[in-house]
Amino acid sequence: MVHLIKRFAGHLTATPLTASEATEVSGLLAEPLADLFFAMAEADQRHAFDVYVRTGRDPLLAETALMHDVGKVAAPMGPVSRSFATVATACRIPVGGSWAIYRDHGPIGAEMLATAGATEFTVAFTQTHPGPAPHGFDADAWERLAAADQI
Repeated sequence: MVHLIKRFAGHLTATPLTASEATEVSGLLAEPLADLFFAMAEADQRHAFDVYVRTGRDPLLAETALMHDVGKVAAPMGPVSRSFATVATACRIPVGGSWAIYRDHGPIGAEMLATAGATEFTVAFTQTHPGPAPHGFDADAWERLAAADQI
């Protein structure tokens, strides 16, 4: 629950990426992925960049860190709606419309990323986070990303 409160506060206080941060992102991602990244809400860009920074700016984890929440572009909602959707989902209350899309942002983002040419690791992490690494994927890298995502 503390994680969700921090995420809510972070969304409210998020600052846009600086020009140098945006340039760094552009240099790390292939063009189709960069286009998806910059389509995300500023708060989601900030969160993704901060996850990347918390990995130690590891170039092997950059794509996944930056793209793991891209499916949220399919459900543009503010922090209050996101919070209610998250709580409803956690309480197993059936949701529909944009709340259901938000709930399913992982699989939605994974499909977007597969189409855009992301790595299998990025697609898998995006689809299943915050769950454990599926068989065949680097569990240590997965855990580093999961830890970086838990602010």
